[in-house]
Amino acid sequence: VLTAISVERCVGALWPFWCRCHRPKLLSAIICSLLWALACVLAGLVYFVCDLGHSEHCWKVLGTLCFLNFCFFTPFMVISNVILFIKLRHSSWQHHPARLYIVIFLTVFFFLLFGIPLSVQIFLNFFVYINFVFEICLLLASVNSSINPVIYVLVGSYGKSRFRGSVKLALQRVFEDK
Repeated sequence: VLTAISVERCVGALWPFWCRCHRPKLLSAIICSLLWALACVLAGLVYFVCDLGHSEHCWKVLGTLCFLNFCFFTPFMVISNVILFIKLRHSSWQHHPARLYIVIFLTVFFFLLFGIPLSVQIFLNFFVYINFVFEICLLLASVNSSINPVIYVLVGSYGKSRFRGSVKLALQRVFEDK
């Protein structure tokens, strides 16, 4: 879903008039639904193959997930965010990027920092298994899973002299699209 959000924001920044006039209104909902369905199928496949005793095919399933992550989702996410960053930096009409763009950048940055090591470790497990490294990667993945709400609140309250108001107001400020 983070990849879809990154690509959609990049397309919206590169071709804003096309997005406003010609982009199907339900495109985002359809793509997110398809991605959630894919995630459920893949999670079910991992559960069925790896947890229910069909372990001879477990590494094939995990290898496929690593392949999808490294060769499809992560490159699209990184490339679209780099393009978006360059576009916003060279844009004369927008001096300060919107909070939503900052949230996307920070979320992608922390995903690359904390989320990718687990996928790398799963891939490296094909060659060598080091228990301590795997535990560290699980800890980093846990941090990645819990850092997004912190990012939303901090970016939503940024620019205020101190954090005042509720978390709800901070989240509203982050997700309002100007």
